[in-house]
Amino acid sequence: MRFWMVSVLAGTLFLGSGAVRAEDWARWRGPRQDGISRETGLIKTWSAEGPKVVWRKTLPGGYSAVAVARDRVVTHAREGGEEVVRCLSARTGDVIWDYRYPADYEAHPTLDRRFKSGPRSTPIVDGDRVYALGTFGVLSCVDFRTGKAVWSVNLMEFARRACPEFGYCHSPVILGDRVFVHPGGKDGRSIAAFDKRTGRLLWSALDDPIGYSSPFVYRQGAQDQVIHFTAEGLVAVTPDEGKVLWRFAWKTNFDLNCATPLAFDNHLFLSSNYGRGCAVIRLDPGKEPTEVYRNLQMHNHISTSVVYQGHVYGFDTNRLKCMEAATGAVKWEQPGLGRGSLLIADGKLIVLGERGDLVLAEATPSAYVETARWKALEGTCWSVPVLANGRLYLRNENTILAVEMRDR
Repeated sequence: MRFWMVSVLAGTLFLGSGAVRAEDWARWRGPRQDGISRETGLIKTWSAEGPKVVWRKTLPGGYSAVAVARDRVVTHAREGGEEVVRCLSARTGDVIWDYRYPADYEAHPTLDRRFKSGPRSTPIVDGDRVYALGTFGVLSCVDFRTGKAVWSVNLMEFARRACPEFGYCHSPVILGDRVFVHPGGKDGRSIAAFDKRTGRLLWSALDDPIGYSSPFVYRQGAQDQVIHFTAEGLVAVTPDEGKVLWRFAWKTNFDLNCATPLAFDNHLFLSSNYGRGCAVIRLDPGKEPTEVYRNLQMHNHISTSVVYQGHVYGFDTNRLKCMEAATGAVKWEQPGLGRGSLLIADGKLIVLGERGDLVLAEATPSAYVETARWKALEGTCWSVPVLANGRLYLRNENTILAVEMRDR
C-alpha cells in the first residue's frame, strides 16, 4: 500500500522548514507535454566539483530518456540481441525489474548502421502500466509493479513495411483508454490508436510516411486533437476515430521531422533541420491553420525546444538560442554545447550538452547568463534530462545518473 501512496506526495514535499513543489515526470516532455517542470526550491549554482551525484549506474545501449513515477525510474535500452525495459529505484538506482524481448539488429538492413545503439523512444507510465516502443516497432505494455508482460503489438508488422531508416523513435502518447502511435504504413496504416488495456486496434488512418516525431494531445475548446508530425507535415485527428481535422504541409529533404511541435496560446511552433527552419501557425476552430511566420533561425535536429514566457529556447542544430515566439526574432545565441537538449524549471534552463556538459542558465530573453557548468557524462549525450521530485536524471548510451537538485 505504501508504494501506491507515494503518488499522493508528488505535489509538495516538506524539506526542513520550507515547502518545495515537486512532481513526477512520467512521460515524454513531462506532466504537461511542454518540457517545463513546476518544481521549485532548486539549487541556483554549484561548486567546481558539481552538484551531488546520488547514484550512477551502467546501462545497456540506447538513447531513451527516462520516465519517473512513484519513486521508480523507467528507461529503454539494448543488450545484445534483446531490448530491455528497465525499472530502477529512484532512491538507489538498483534494478527493480527488467522486461526483455528479442531484437535482432542485424536482421534489418534498412536500419541506418549509425543507429544500432538501442531504443530512442521514451516509455510512458500510465497508472499501473508502462508502455514502451522499441527500435523495430515492438510496442509493449508491462505491469509497472512487477515488469510482467501485459500485451505487445509489432507496429512494423502492422504497417506491413521494412524497418524505418532510423528505426521507430517516437514516444507513445495516451489519452483516456487509447494509446496513439505512428506505424508509418501505407493503405490507411500510417497512424493508429490501440486500446491501452488490451492492445486491440481501435482505428488506423492515413498514408503519410513516418516522420519520427512523437504525437501529442492538443485541446482546443471542448475538442481534443491528436497531432502527428509525419514526413508530410502536421496532421490533427480526432482521438475516437482518426478523422482528419486539419493539415499543415511541412516536408524536409530527408523526411525527418523529429522534434515535437510546441503549443502556446492558440499557436503551434514547429521546427526541422536540413535547411527547413521553423514556423508558427495559428489554430482557429473549424479552420485550416494560418501561417504566422517561418524563418531559418531555428533548426531542431535531434532535440525539441521549449516555449516559456513567450520565448522559444532550443538548439538551432548546435547553437543554443532564444527566440521570441510571436515574431521569430532571435534574442541571443550561445555556441559550444553541440546538439544538446534542455528542460526548464524554477526559472532556469537545465541544459545537457552533446558531450556531457550540464549547464544552468537563466531562462530570460535579455541575455545568455550561465550560472553553473559541470562535466556530468562522457561520450555522446542525446537523451533529454529529466527532473522529478528534486532529482535530475541524465544518461548517455551506457550510463545513467541521478543528481540532487534540491536547495537544502
